[in-house]
Amino acid sequence: MGKLFQLILGAVLALLFILFARTRGPQREPFIYSIGLIVAALFYVAFSFTGATTQWLIIELIGLVVFTLIAVLGLRVSLWFLVIGWASHVSWDVLLHLVREQPFVPDWYPVACISFDLIVAGYIAVKLRKQYG
Repeated sequence: MGKLFQLILGAVLALLFILFARTRGPQREPFIYSIGLIVAALFYVAFSFTGATTQWLIIELIGLVVFTLIAVLGLRVSLWFLVIGWASHVSWDVLLHLVREQPFVPDWYPVACISFDLIVAGYIAVKLRKQYG
């Protein structure tokens, strides 16, 4: 699967995710983005069970804890934490799974995840700017 296709796949999935979140109403939309951020980190934990070392499993679990905390901050402190969480998940994708490919992660997933993360972060940021100036 080519990189362009992977980027497009992530973008399409992000748009579907945003559409799903929007159809749940403005009160539930932030909660869905928070859960989505946790799930994005959880995917890497799940992948690590397919053949990663214990060290990598621990790294992925640390990521899960960090992104879960950011998601909670996004709901309890400021929705801007969701923007930070989704945007910083790109670094996780790139530094841990694209630059240093891991055999337990499907090769298409980090690239698709990058476009997904950026679109979700961008959408939330634009929405917040429109709402709060």
